[in-house]
Parts: sequence; C-alpha cells; structure tokens
Amino acid sequence: MRSNHIFNMFRGVECVMLAVYFGFVPVLFCLLVTVIVASALFGIENLGPWVLWSFAPAIAFDTVLMKKWIKDAYQMSGVTLGILYLFYSIVTLGMFMGLPIGSFTLGIAAGLYAARKMQLDQANEQARNRFFKKTAIFSASVMVLMCCLITLWAMAGQMIGYRMETPWLSFTFTVPIFLAIVLTGGAVAVTLQYFVTLAAAKLMLRLLS
Repeated sequence: MRSNHIFNMFRGVECVMLAVYFGFVPVLFCLLVTVIVASALFGIENLGPWVLWSFAPAIAFDTVLMKKWIKDAYQMSGVTLGILYLFYSIVTLGMFMGLPIGSFTLGIAAGLYAARKMQLDQANEQARNRFFKKTAIFSASVMVLMCCLITLWAMAGQMIGYRMETPWLSFTFTVPIFLAIVLTGGAVAVTLQYFVTLAAAKLMLRLLS
C-alpha cells in the first residue's frame, strides 16, 4: 500500500514536470510571434492587450495536445527532444541575462528523463550507461553552443576594452584576458554540465530501482 502511494505521488510529480516542459513551448512560441507581429503593426507601446490575447491559442494547444504529449513523452524521437532542449536553452540564456544557469537545470532534467526512459525500456546496464553518456555529451555540446553565444554577446556589447573597477582589483578586458576568461569559464561550464547530467541520471535510476 505504501509503495503504491509513493509510486502514485512520483507519477503525479512526473506528469506535472512533463506538462510544464512541453506546455511552455506553445506559450513561448505564441508570445514570441505576437510580440514580433504586434510590434511591427501597432508599435511596442501597444503590446499589452495583444500579449494577453496570445495566451488564448497557447492554452488551446495545450488543452488539446497535453494528454498525448505526456502519454508519448518517452517515445518521442531524439530529434524532437533535442530541438526542445535547444529551444529552452536559448530561452533560459536570455532569461538569465547571458548566464548559463538555466542550462544546468536543463541538464539535470535531461538526466532525469534519461533515467526514467531507461527504466521504462527495461534496458540492461550496458545500454543504460551508453544512453546516459550520450545524453550527457549532448547536454555538454549544447553548453558549448551557449558559451559561444555568450562570447558573441560579450563581444557585441564591447566587453573587450571595458575597464573593471572593484574595491579589490582593477583591470581592463584586453583580448588575452577576455580569451582566458572565455576559454577557462567555458571549459569549466561544459565539464560541469556533462557530470551534472550524468550524475542526475544515475541518481534518478538508483531512486527508481
């Protein structure tokens, strides 16, 4: 009885997480399209009502398709999941003002998804480890792309030549210093993303066993 209660609770949390993950795609897409079209036609100052109306088609999409998305979540193709992951990575990069904080959260989500999928597929240990590493490599590869976007963002913002002044140190972002920060920070972020995703998958599988 207790194990059934725990499983039902876990399944409920899982469904909520899947609903949030898949359900925000129509919301963000409709919002983005509305902002672009309404800004061009009516001006940015008149966006308010149009932004509110953009939620109507998003809610309609979610209402019709959400049940199917949750049901088929672990049978979706890798290409579809990869596109969703990349989409959310770009969105979170903008939300966190160029910091890859959201990417680490997505890496954890990818690890949890991989563990649950392997459990449902009843994969053997070799297949599980191979899939976990493949997921972690993909997550780390997307982090490489995010680091490249952050670098371009910094260059477009004229970070090179900017002088940093703090009570503890003072320096100018010369080209060598900029490259050193980008390469070192990028290497740390990519490596950490790989191991965070891998650890999340292994920990989740242990909890499910």
